[in-house]
Amino acid sequence: MTTKCSCLPTLLISAAISLAFLLLSLPVWATTVIALIDKRHHRVVLAADSLISRYYGKTTSQDCKVIVKSDCAYAMAGFLDKPDPYFHLPDLGDAACQLQGTLKDQADGFLEIARDPVTSIAQYLHDNEPQFYSDTFSKNGGEFAFVVFVGTEHGKPVAYARGFKVASDGSASAVSNDITGTGASGFFAGVTDHIADYLKANPNWAHMDTVSLARKLVGLEIAAHPDEVGPPISILTVDRKGKQQWIDQGICGVQPVAQPANP
Repeated sequence: MTTKCSCLPTLLISAAISLAFLLLSLPVWATTVIALIDKRHHRVVLAADSLISRYYGKTTSQDCKVIVKSDCAYAMAGFLDKPDPYFHLPDLGDAACQLQGTLKDQADGFLEIARDPVTSIAQYLHDNEPQFYSDTFSKNGGEFAFVVFVGTEHGKPVAYARGFKVASDGSASAVSNDITGTGASGFFAGVTDHIADYLKANPNWAHMDTVSLARKLVGLEIAAHPDEVGPPISILTVDRKGKQQWIDQGICGVQPVAQPANP
């Protein structure tokens, strides 16, 4: 007597499980973020696109990259998320916002909080996903992830960009940029090649309307790189009293803005 094996359902289940595991482990990449000091209106302008991409399968979706907490707001660019092994950049940004001290203290604290998770995931990607690692970090100068914290200190709008770059061997190093309006008036992370060209061609950009400029700069990258940078654009301002205001909520519209404790 011959017994027929009904193997197809089992194979389909196994394939589905394998696919689910792959989807859970996909690296998620977030793109263009900028911070500009608006000297005329005594505020800092934070802007970002809304597209995130997944390397495997070349899929994209939308997500908010501008996170608002009481007395602390930040935006993210770079390597955003990987469920297996677990890495979630917003967790690290949120933890920094809960630290005591000034906004600069929180930004510096982010580097300490994020150092071990970033070092671990960067080395994992280098060792286990070398094609993704090479394709992603070789073309952007090794920029791994940046978080730009915006707010006010001593009555002045400021932005503190903190992040990490990675080398060809998988090692990570911290990077800090302070944007206070004295010297540097802007910070740009992620896909920024057309932004750089525009600013070079318009050396007086710091005297333009800052909100319009922020929208234009992100829009340049959306037009040039629609597979990597996408609408809607989210724009948040924080004035010298610490008041946070959405100019364009974009996909961040579901996120309430917290008011400062001491306006």
